[in-house]
Amino acid sequence: MNEQVALRPEDRAAFENALQRALDAPDVRTALGQPEARHTVDGLRACARAAAESLAAEAAPEYAVLLEIRARAAVEIGEHQRAEDAKDAVAALAVLTPILAAAATVVFLVLGYGLRLAGAAGPLAKALVSVGWGAAAVTGVAGLASAAGLALTVRRHRVPASPPPPDAVAQAHADWLDALTERGLLPCLRRELRLPETGDATTRRAGPCA
Repeated sequence: MNEQVALRPEDRAAFENALQRALDAPDVRTALGQPEARHTVDGLRACARAAAESLAAEAAPEYAVLLEIRARAAVEIGEHQRAEDAKDAVAALAVLTPILAAAATVVFLVLGYGLRLAGAAGPLAKALVSVGWGAAAVTGVAGLASAAGLALTVRRHRVPASPPPPDAVAQAHADWLDALTERGLLPCLRRELRLPETGDATTRRAGPCA
């Protein structure tokens, strides 16, 4: 038998599902129903649970593939989320920039022309008016850029998303469960029940459940 494989906590439930599927196999279910059966369902389940790491070793290659694909998918999801967050930040900045520029325009122009009306038409009033009209120009440019950015955002969200790629994680998970059931759990249960074994030589060399 291969070296033991420690299952991740998130995969324990999947092991239990595979174990139940193996217990529901017709020959196993029939053997458990015989009066002379060596095990009860609960006893056989406990036996398999006690040997979980040894049985998991029978599907070690598939489990390694699952862990690798799962880790790669987590990285890709994280990168996608960071990209979306960056786009949201740019969109928010595009909206805020013209608003802030407009507020600055109003403040500078009010102060500048207010000083002129108060009879203080000096360098400060002139500078405030100049800055105010400069801020107005910035407001116009920022407004156009914001409108263009929002239009592109709306258009992007209206475009139908392309069909999602095949779920590699789900496929790897299914492959692992199949290997765990066929090469680990079923041979174990059949040995404990003294049923004829099937499968290749590697499966027949697997150790007992306990």
